[in-house]
Amino acid sequence: MMIAAVILAGGQGRRMGYVNKAHLTLDGERFIDRQLRLAGEWADERIVVVNDDSRAAEFSVPTDVRVVLDRYAGEGPLAGLHAGLDETTKPFAWVIGCDQPLIDADAARLLLKSMQDGNYQAALPIIDGRPQPLHALYRKEIGELAGRLLASGERKLLSLLDGIEWIGVEQSEFAAQAQAQAQGRSVRFADDVDTPEQYDRLRRS
Repeated sequence: MMIAAVILAGGQGRRMGYVNKAHLTLDGERFIDRQLRLAGEWADERIVVVNDDSRAAEFSVPTDVRVVLDRYAGEGPLAGLHAGLDETTKPFAWVIGCDQPLIDADAARLLLKSMQDGNYQAALPIIDGRPQPLHALYRKEIGELAGRLLASGERKLLSLLDGIEWIGVEQSEFAAQAQAQAQGRSVRFADDVDTPEQYDRLRRS
């Protein structure tokens, strides 16, 4: 099979009061456990990327899940993507933020199809007119470019997109997919939880 799920869990959670957001819960289940369960419905390989050994020690995950360290610690999601792409043995990576508890494998399948149709290097959801670089699909090969950017001092994940061919999938396409499958899903799969207020809204919804 072709797919790795790469969960980026190296952030400091500053806006959440320096809480490790991977350990927040939804319906009694930690975000990280929920993500690993949902990603495992599709992905053949699951990788969690953290920024140091102490963060790695906080995770208790299934034995087939690999917890790996950033090669460029403290340099943000671009560093996490780089480490995940470097580590995976699969040609495609579904890259997820640990603060995205509503991930959707069917949405990721649509991204992969769109990406393969044009031989793109990445496929990103376009939600409310904005590309979402997480809950996106990337080819393993662009990990080399991510490494070069990091070595040059660049740390913005969106800067990677300037150097590759990528396709955006509009939220209307995800809505049409959900309607065809009679599942009634929304585009909330790309929602992230950055603040206590957002976390409260998630739990009330």
